[in-house]
Amino acid sequence: MRLVVVGSQNPAKVRPVQEIFAQLKPEAVVVGRDVPSGVPDQPLGEPQTQLGAVNRAWAAVEIAETEQRADAWGVGLEGGVRIDGPGQGWLFGIVAVAHAGQLETVRTAEMRLPPPVLARIQAGEELGSVMDDLLGTKDVKRGVGSVGMLTGGLADRADVWRMGLALALAPFLNRQLFEEC
Repeated sequence: MRLVVVGSQNPAKVRPVQEIFAQLKPEAVVVGRDVPSGVPDQPLGEPQTQLGAVNRAWAAVEIAETEQRADAWGVGLEGGVRIDGPGQGWLFGIVAVAHAGQLETVRTAEMRLPPPVLARIQAGEELGSVMDDLLGTKDVKRGVGSVGMLTGGLADRADVWRMGLALALAPFLNRQLFEEC
């Protein structure tokens, strides 16, 4: 049996990992566990966001190894905001996968945030809470996410995480091509 631990219990993060591993390794059991990210609730910038994803992946694989021992995987998903200047901010994510001592990370697609949303993030608020307040939703980050709300459902948070995870898994699926000579 393969055990995949996602470093979060948020269904919007766990579900896409379940969907990808159901295609890749149907016998895998995918579970979410709360682990510390080591970064603020709303990471700002790529280094901080990457650190959160990596911390989550390593903590998750440690749990998987403790519970399973063999074929343990850890996945860390961290959403962040990159600020380029006044009124210019971008939502993106980092996916980190840890397995057998190897770590792979990728950066997801990004989208521009509306200036009123960005202003509140710069004032110290977390994106999900800002979106809930502005749109009258509850726990949007546990569902379609800001991506789903801002795109009118054309894409959602799970779509972004699925694509990022698929890309992060490429070196595990093609080890011979990624090995250094």
